[in-house]
Amino acid sequence: MRPPPDLLALLAGVQKKRLRQAQVTVPLRTLVSHQNLTLKASWNRVTAELARAADGEITRGLALREPEQLGLADGRRLVAAVLYNDLRGFSAMVSQNPRRMTLLALQVFVSEMTRVVAFCNGTVVDCAGDRIMGVFWKPAGDKSPQPIHDAVRAAFWMQTVMYKVLNPVLAQHGLPAVSCGIAIDYGSVVVARVGIRNRNKLVFLGDPATFAAKLEPLARDGETILSQVVYENRPPSMTSENNWCFAAEPNISNPAWYRSDRIFKDDRLT
Repeated sequence: MRPPPDLLALLAGVQKKRLRQAQVTVPLRTLVSHQNLTLKASWNRVTAELARAADGEITRGLALREPEQLGLADGRRLVAAVLYNDLRGFSAMVSQNPRRMTLLALQVFVSEMTRVVAFCNGTVVDCAGDRIMGVFWKPAGDKSPQPIHDAVRAAFWMQTVMYKVLNPVLAQHGLPAVSCGIAIDYGSVVVARVGIRNRNKLVFLGDPATFAAKLEPLARDGETILSQVVYENRPPSMTSENNWCFAAEPNISNPAWYRSDRIFKDDRLT
């Protein structure tokens, strides 16, 4: 029997909004050489998961690779992109369908989103209420925008998997459609371990974590929101010439943030 995933997401819902398919023909490069993410592989995993009986508990916790040795009340400063992903439509699924099947739907969502983050060189570090939190960071002294590229690629591939894989498979099982709202910000954060022995967790402190959390509820179903620094340092291929459209939104405390409902046209993230 396959062990349960290491995350728990309590996910709140609103109605599905269909995404417009992006006409992107130039794929972004990957830093992972051993495999690529494909929609076919996601489809096979989701189909297999929903075909079996849900069993066992879904537990919390997935630690960063580097700061995992932090002791209680210790901290480490990182320059990181912080991503929040909220699953919408899950409350309706819980109220209308048996608990066993809804747990399966939750499991495949969490496992697929975690796999996307890991493939893009990030880590899912927590599930805060109804949101998954992913972090993409770089070593001290590294001034490259790669963590931003990784987080943006992850976000739009998450939306692609939701639209092209998860919802079609859920429909085959008579389950309602769900969607994601995602937001990303970037900057300096402090990661610390808090709690008591054997019952503690990593927390991320700083403006990027706070602002990304505030932007996420502003995302409509199927939308990804980028802060200004993320938008200005997004992957070079994500331009209007490649049919990546971003709408600027004014904000009182920040110059602007940008929303997009685009997804990848290709069936492989390379």
